[in-house]
Amino acid sequence: MKKTKITIISAFFIFALVLTASAATLLNPFTQSELDNNWVTDRQFPSGGVESVSFAGRDNVAAIGVIGAEQSEAGSFYYYEGIKKIDNFGSEVSLDLYVPEEWENAETSPLNIGMWASDSPLTAYPIIVFRNGEEVEAGFYTYRYIFDNEGDFVEAVYDKSDVEVKYGDWNTLTISLNEDNNSFDYMINGEFAGQMDKIFGEDIGDFIEQVYLNHYNNGELDYTAHWHVGIPNPEAKDDCKKDGWMEYGFENQGQCIKFVETGKDSR
Repeated sequence: MKKTKITIISAFFIFALVLTASAATLLNPFTQSELDNNWVTDRQFPSGGVESVSFAGRDNVAAIGVIGAEQSEAGSFYYYEGIKKIDNFGSEVSLDLYVPEEWENAETSPLNIGMWASDSPLTAYPIIVFRNGEEVEAGFYTYRYIFDNEGDFVEAVYDKSDVEVKYGDWNTLTISLNEDNNSFDYMINGEFAGQMDKIFGEDIGDFIEQVYLNHYNNGELDYTAHWHVGIPNPEAKDDCKKDGWMEYGFENQGQCIKFVETGKDSR
């Protein structure tokens, strides 16, 4: 049964989150050297390899392959194949995932592909994933913990996001620390997509320390996930002028200026 998070959030709060997300610091480009030297195996190294490629109009794309016939024999924990990087990522991390049109089809299921994170000191594992399956509606999902009235942990669930998936295009996933609420905020394509409470410690960590790219191997499906560190964002209207909007991936100057003013990303 699909669980849905019911939370009323003011329009002002959502607007503030959007503007905060636009300030994310980009990770180092996914060159082959970066992937080979600064990213390490998480759980199981991807069976189809990890390669820096040009894809869908972008260079330095991390192509992470999964081969169904090479599913791990060590148990379901290792069905997730991924890589991770350990660093001080500050209060926010953001990456772009390309979602092919065929991923909307249940015949490519079950898929569970996403960006995970953890803070320092460790208090939680926030996760944004793309999922589909026979009993799972295709789309983005966010991960959260459920507690009882005494504050004791009950279970962890995935909530389906209302944010529309851009099929055949890049989708931006963002996880950030929210010190005011002592929680984690999720953003998808510039839109607020939910929150997650901590599970360990008194306060959330000082910074995001680990970023994980994980991909489920169901033992049958072969596929490749493509990740990119994203395109830089303009910080002022002047950044959009004199054809500056082209550098940020907008279709015109007006879209660029609208992003600066509202945080609404139309790229």
